[in-house]
Amino acid sequence: MVPVTFMRRDVPFSDGKGAAQDILVGVCDVCDQVVSIPAQSTPAISESRKKALKSIEVRLPAIYLDVLDLAAFTLEPESSPDFRKDLICYYIHDLAQDPNRIQRLFNAHKLSVVNFSSKNIKIPSKRLSMKVSEKLKTELRSLEDETELSTTELLKSVVCDIQREVLEKPRSSKIKTLQFLASVAL
Repeated sequence: MVPVTFMRRDVPFSDGKGAAQDILVGVCDVCDQVVSIPAQSTPAISESRKKALKSIEVRLPAIYLDVLDLAAFTLEPESSPDFRKDLICYYIHDLAQDPNRIQRLFNAHKLSVVNFSSKNIKIPSKRLSMKVSEKLKTELRSLEDETELSTTELLKSVVCDIQREVLEKPRSSKIKTLQFLASVAL
């Protein structure tokens, strides 16, 4: 037990992605650290959390989610469907850092058009919805601007890039990195 004084502070989220700004917290009088958060701060924390994460919402032909699930299973058989998000986020960030990203995305986009075109066949679609950090959303927007692809077409290209690098022509260094990511995400 320590003496506590209630004051307003910025408190970072435990995952390191953002912070709740200027909320009421209990601060230890001895060490000056936040030791409690009163119930009345919960709405402010919830609102700050919503602002810290950005939404990506698209409808994709179901085959793309099947490819993502197969890639996730190939990397880690015990992975959950939530690993889809981690895999997509990794690839968006990887592409954003790659100096050959435009060529890589256009090659993947061509692959998506060739492999998954649905001219005469009605393919069911599924919703892909995920919350990402502001940084990742900015990287996605930047890739969209550079390639002039819509979010849906860009994500189709990302899935085809995953298909190529994980399922068709895996590179051991990339696979090891992705397997590590999968094991951390379990």
